Amino acid sequence: MSVDFFDCTVCGESVCTCGDFERCECGRKWCSLECAYEDGFKENACKNGYEDSDDCGSGLDCWDCDNNQEEKSCKYCREEDFKDSILLEYALKGLEVTRQELIEMYKLENK
Repeated sequence: MSVDFFDCTVCGESVCTCGDFERCECGRKWCSLECAYEDGFKENACKNGYEDSDDCGSGLDCWDCDNNQEEKSCKYCREEDFKDSILLEYALKGLEVTRQELIEMYKLENK
């Protein structure tokens, strides 16, 4: 039987998947709830973007409000942020250069 490890995307700590760690519904993982929150993770999010029930004016606790999104989510599955690889592909397309051409441009600028 093998043990798997992953590096937390926020702090870089190596974490064993057999222990305690935080996970989003999309599969993104963090070493702790603090790192998850820093990376935009929400356990209980309002569909209207409010931080808590006092802001929305419903008079209800978030869990009882119809605007509550009960599933866990992070900024990546809510499409508030994107992986660097996706942004790089988008930028390369906009610049009309290939990755290799960008490497050559970078090498010329940084000699």
